[in-house]
Amino acid sequence: MTAYHTILVDTDGSDRSYRVIDHAAELARASHARLLILCARHDIDAHTLGPDLDRLGPDAYQLRGTTPTDTILRTARHHATAHGATDITTHILAPPTLHALLHLAATTGTDLIVTGHPHRHPLLARWLPTLPIELARHAHCDILIVHAPPDNPPHLPPNPADRHSTTVP
Repeated sequence: MTAYHTILVDTDGSDRSYRVIDHAAELARASHARLLILCARHDIDAHTLGPDLDRLGPDAYQLRGTTPTDTILRTARHHATAHGATDITTHILAPPTLHALLHLAATTGTDLIVTGHPHRHPLLARWLPTLPIELARHAHCDILIVHAPPDNPPHLPPNPADRHSTTVP
């Protein structure tokens, strides 16, 4: 196995992306590497949300500025620490994410970029570029695409076939 010194991983705050963080943190622990956790900032247009944002009252700050991104990165740091990473740095990226991610990877001497597989329909994946494909085309380091299982939508119960159970006679 190649000894990595700097591992970069991205997150969007989904359960699946936190599983990717867990995997990257375990790699960082095993290779004593620095772990850079990234999250893209997506500004919310207050004019578009107008009345909905007003209904939140004092809790509206949670959707303004970098607060949502800070929360995602704080949770990601907890996941990374729980999986053994010790040298952790978090970064907020401004859109466009791909260019900002590649620039950060180049300036930090990143050896490995870890990202999640987007789990798109095969036809959609052919026509729309995904972050892993674009990284593979443009990055000057190793890319690890983690196939984390997709999140269960909140309106659907978990698939019973995914459970590991035993039958007792």
